[in-house]
Amino acid sequence: MKTEILIIVLWLAGTTIVAQPAFEHTYSESANICQLESLGEVYYSMDVINKQCLIYDLDHNLLKAIPLPTPEGYYLADIQYLSETLFNSDNLLELVYICSKYVPTELSYYYTFETKLINENGSTLVTLPPGVGFTQVIETAGQGKKFLAYEYNYSIIPYRTYTHVYRLPDPATKSTSQLVTGQGQGNAYPNPAQRQVNIPVQLPDGAASGILLLSNLNGQQILSYPVTRSTGNVVLPVDRVAPGTYIYQLSCGTTKSDARRIVIR
Repeated sequence: MKTEILIIVLWLAGTTIVAQPAFEHTYSESANICQLESLGEVYYSMDVINKQCLIYDLDHNLLKAIPLPTPEGYYLADIQYLSETLFNSDNLLELVYICSKYVPTELSYYYTFETKLINENGSTLVTLPPGVGFTQVIETAGQGKKFLAYEYNYSIIPYRTYTHVYRLPDPATKSTSQLVTGQGQGNAYPNPAQRQVNIPVQLPDGAASGILLLSNLNGQQILSYPVTRSTGNVVLPVDRVAPGTYIYQLSCGTTKSDARRIVIR
């Protein structure tokens, strides 16, 4: 009898130790989780085919569908900052969504972008310049939150980047992404680098785009490059960057990967 009891106890202990994740649900779109002020934690997904943002509760019940009109020839690339009071103080949901377009050339290709900041009824909150392909919200020490919109022009060589700065209303809150596992970049090579540097990147689950940032040790941004899930490896031209030690990291929505160093000669 004692032997049988011991076997049962060991079996129960073993089943506890080897417990595994339990499947819940599959979304047919890229999905993420965020915290909203009135709705609490929700899933939100990017329906590329039907051009909309779908919002679900944690039991996977559909709560809302927000249409996301895209320009002719463009495709949905990312949804950022689904929130209620980040951009204004009304009781409507707001979000940023990014569209991309593949443009072939005789020798190569490039991408062009369109980004919209709207509320759930489709009203435009801010008209962003054409070419904006990534945005960030950054909280400063003394001037509240800033909304940065990065405009890219890849039709010229070398490509140009413009940063448009907007001041957000105070006080403001924001939804925070919880799915950050898997985000990051690999080791840059060659390191030290002279003319160009290769940096492998991997976006977090649920994110369709991000931006690779190169900054000096004082935190000043030197280069930026938008990435998508199909990027895999970024080649940054550094032949015009002053020799020294720099920091590179991947920014995606409200999160950033660990910063790593590279030497440019």
